Amino acid sequence: MGMSVTITVSNDLAATLTSSTFIQMYKTLLPNTEQELLDYIYPWYYFHLNQLLTSIIIDSSFNCLQSLVIEDIQPDKLIPFLINLNSLPQLFSLDIQTVHVVGDLNNIYQLIFTLPTLKYNKLYLYGNECSISIPMAVTGKQLSTIEYLQIGHYYTFDELSSLISYTPKLRHLTLSHINQDDSDIETMLPISLENLTSISMYTNYINFDEFEIFIQNIYSKVKNLYVTFSYQDITFLDAYRWEQLILQYLPELKKFSLKYYEHRHSIDSEEQTQFNSSFWIERKLIFNVEIHEYKILYLVCPYRKRWYEYKNSTVDYLKSTQLTIKYVFSGEPADNLFMYIKRIVNIVQIYHLDIQQQISIDRLMQIIHLLPDLITLKINSLTFYQSYFNKELPTTCSIEHASKIKKVYMEKTEAIEEIYFFLNVCLYMEFLNVECIHGMTIELFLRDILNKINKDLRLLCIYVSKADDNMIKRLKEMIDNEKILSNYTIHHELGNIYLQWI
Repeated sequence: MGMSVTITVSNDLAATLTSSTFIQMYKTLLPNTEQELLDYIYPWYYFHLNQLLTSIIIDSSFNCLQSLVIEDIQPDKLIPFLINLNSLPQLFSLDIQTVHVVGDLNNIYQLIFTLPTLKYNKLYLYGNECSISIPMAVTGKQLSTIEYLQIGHYYTFDELSSLISYTPKLRHLTLSHINQDDSDIETMLPISLENLTSISMYTNYINFDEFEIFIQNIYSKVKNLYVTFSYQDITFLDAYRWEQLILQYLPELKKFSLKYYEHRHSIDSEEQTQFNSSFWIERKLIFNVEIHEYKILYLVCPYRKRWYEYKNSTVDYLKSTQLTIKYVFSGEPADNLFMYIKRIVNIVQIYHLDIQQQISIDRLMQIIHLLPDLITLKINSLTFYQSYFNKELPTTCSIEHASKIKKVYMEKTEAIEEIYFFLNVCLYMEFLNVECIHGMTIELFLRDILNKINKDLRLLCIYVSKADDNMIKRLKEMIDNEKILSNYTIHHELGNIYLQWI
């Protein structure tokens, strides 16, 4: 394996470096014929670096330069710089990102496509809305060696057809910032890319019908599809439409991920999504939901093992949908949060809840009131503080819903009363996962819990950073001497103490 050297131009150096010192620095690092040089240039101070880049003559003497990252280069410097890159015999990766408006995308892409050894190209032009009028490739001499193409600027589908006509070896295509005014999707020309296996797309501007047309016009053996939409079209959550699209036009699909952002606007739908049908279960794809501060994210993604799956437990894909709440509106009215939850349960049944911030007991019970099918509950931490906005007592429904929760996980525990609370409201709890309270001995902590357990609790996991064999021995002696449990097993794994009994 050859040596890999990274040249990073720091903030201070960027302000003082001259072309002569840069060349000298480069030459001192030139490897022998059995070594490789990997140069990354990060022009954080683009004014000075752009002057430097345009004053350096990049020619075949840079014969080991393989990968180049350019950020915020001035538009008038970009084309001359790209022209010089043609002399590099080993340049396989080019990453260009800029916030400046670049007006001549035609020449930029034509120069990129002529780079003789380029395999990976990323062009991100933030805020750029210029059109591309590059003609379709018609001769073999025009074709590019690019296999990985990332397009991060506005384009129409006709423009996309023209661009990728130059990349017959394309394997991975990443798209974002589709043009808002694109009206040519229905006349989009078919694209044949026999090597294309992976498509990633992020867009705010197309609906499901338009996306469907795009997929229908891609003639390739796509195995991986990752899509993110932020467009108010409920059809993106139509599991049957996705199923038909995949079966008819993506028969070799192996990996699939769908993200659909809903902002503030209400989804007018009373139909439950059907991402739990046999089609999705066979592919181990599940439906999840996340609530951020002012938006909802719906996800279809591969199932991954969760905290409540212990050893040989089976996965119930029909009841796998999880709601993750990343913002709980502490100290302020939670009307938006409750509105989001009500909207979500109109679309899908929620069986698992993950709250990633500290939450008060009253607000937690208000959330549980809205989720009648909960099986598991995970929270970051609990507080007994009662907000000015939350003075209602727990409802009969919230208490009834809480009693159905079988598994509880508290990431942080401050007081034993927090655990008592869950033992009292989750009457049929079977599995409790908690952190040992700081400053409290593990013996006292475990004893207090075991003295309060209900008849259904059979598995306890306690996180103790210093858990070891001696600690397990002490706990076993305590349990046996005090005859707290009879038929049980206890062991530790990675700081977690597992105690299971019959």
